[in-house]
Amino acid sequence: MEEKNKKKWPENLRDWQKSQSETYRTYIKTSAVGLEFALAIGISALIGYYLDQRFGGSPWGLIIGMLIGVLAGVKRLWIFSKEYLKKSDSDDDPT
Repeated sequence: MEEKNKKKWPENLRDWQKSQSETYRTYIKTSAVGLEFALAIGISALIGYYLDQRFGGSPWGLIIGMLIGVLAGVKRLWIFSKEYLKKSDSDDDPT
């Protein structure tokens, strides 16, 4: 009986490690999407601000830059959500 438990323990450990690595991978991807969202808005806003200073169209460059950044961030979030839901559906499918 002890021998059975000894063989089972490494298998359970491997399963646990695999589930943990998948969880961490998901956390990292989610964090990356959040960072991309913030950077898209920030960089676009800075470009808009620069264009306002350069050509004197204040505040329209900043506003348009922020809108472009928000749209780019939402697009990236949409793509990530679709990929995540597709992966989640394939994980739940027993076939």
